[in-house]
Amino acid sequence: MNTILKIKSLLLVLICFSMLSCEDWLQVKSEDRIMENNLYNNQEGFMTALNGIYIDLMNHSLYGQSLILPFDIMAQCYNCRQDEHVYNGLATYDPGARQSAASSGIWQRVYFLLANINTLLEHCESDRGVLNEQYYHVIKGEALALRAMLHFELFRIYGPIYSENKEVDCIPYATSSDPVMLPLSKANVVVEKIMNDLAEAENLLKGYDPVITEGPLFSDEEGGVSNAMRYRQIRLNYYAVLGLTARSALYVGDKEKAFNYASKVIKEAQEDNAWFPFVTREAATTSGVEDRIYMTEILFGMYNLQRTQRYYEASFSNSLGETTVLRVNPDIQKIIYEEDVNDYRNSYWFQDMTDPDNNETRHFIKYKGENRSGAESSSPNHFYMVPLIRISEMYYIAAECCPDPIKAREYLNKVRVARNIANIPEGAELMPYIEKEYRKEFIGEGQLFWLYKRLFKKEIPSGTKEGEMIPMEKSFYLFSLPQSEMDFRGENQK
Repeated sequence: MNTILKIKSLLLVLICFSMLSCEDWLQVKSEDRIMENNLYNNQEGFMTALNGIYIDLMNHSLYGQSLILPFDIMAQCYNCRQDEHVYNGLATYDPGARQSAASSGIWQRVYFLLANINTLLEHCESDRGVLNEQYYHVIKGEALALRAMLHFELFRIYGPIYSENKEVDCIPYATSSDPVMLPLSKANVVVEKIMNDLAEAENLLKGYDPVITEGPLFSDEEGGVSNAMRYRQIRLNYYAVLGLTARSALYVGDKEKAFNYASKVIKEAQEDNAWFPFVTREAATTSGVEDRIYMTEILFGMYNLQRTQRYYEASFSNSLGETTVLRVNPDIQKIIYEEDVNDYRNSYWFQDMTDPDNNETRHFIKYKGENRSGAESSSPNHFYMVPLIRISEMYYIAAECCPDPIKAREYLNKVRVARNIANIPEGAELMPYIEKEYRKEFIGEGQLFWLYKRLFKKEIPSGTKEGEMIPMEKSFYLFSLPQSEMDFRGENQK
């Protein structure tokens, strides 16, 4: 926070960006950035500023790794508690390793982006005459949703176990680009501001976001027409905002609101319209082009041309050694997926391959692309997508929060059937099955740890030893502010 509050951050974004096709605008180099003063003279400049913010979400300190991988490790998703493993410290909740995971890299990058988002929001008003009605409502709506999402990520990390303490000071809520040191806000105040931003974003996007009437529009429009309002899955579109509202509400225990929003997404985006359908058997299982991230179901995600290199090759590849690779214990995998080989996730997210020691070992391949050349050199779009909010989560939220137990069971079974597995047994307690589905569905996506934190689980399943439970101390869920931030605040409070 101190880095961006000492001086007002100048918004540097990618030029010639908003009118390009999806793959093209991700290849523009950072050297082609321009300064804020030249940016807001026209609608395209506003869109360029917004797109630059989306690009920065892929930074290593954000969803490029730090907001996903460390929290998967702490959720015991992988077999890495061995003394010699590079991630042993995280997996065993070593204080230094945990604090490093919640380092100033995340903090500084988030508040840098928040300064840029607030600059954009301020220009939406000061330069309102530049924007037509649709651009104004969509750009401002997405920017507010981004502001809420980034604060929510920090809140999950640095905030309390909300059911235990709602009034502890946790993070500043940045609503201005002014270069001042913001006070820490209490947890319930942060929650209120997140919800207010999401509500305003929802109202702005309603009636103006083409996703409502035309769906994701994940393709270029022919005839040289602007693509600014297309590719809605890689924007915080209207349905993604509803989904984020449902996720946020459940996290703080507002089950009524969580159910209302999750069920609204299900009804409008899947039942009334086929905008975000469940993956088909063909798409999920066709050899060589398997859609392992179920692209049609993604309400919001990142389109990352370096996904295979940054995710699979860096953490999960069979080229990595025993002490660096992240793998799922095969025996535990059987337990997680109930030994059901029909489950697409069980059968197509894991593959036996030879490691550098010439051992046949099982590897997690959700983010693995394929080497394609010649006539097949153009890879499917799902080879580049990283899910951040998906519609299956809406079904899990609805199942957990629905006041009608029969309907709640139907919500959960809908996803299970879509994954090619049987309904849960009649009369079975629902919540353990919901937890199982989180373990199955969100591996590699960084969501499981937050389920454990909001439920304040006292023990969680081991990722190393079959049948073992890991005791969870309260401190394992809590993270101190970065030392640089605490030092900065101490210096300025003298």
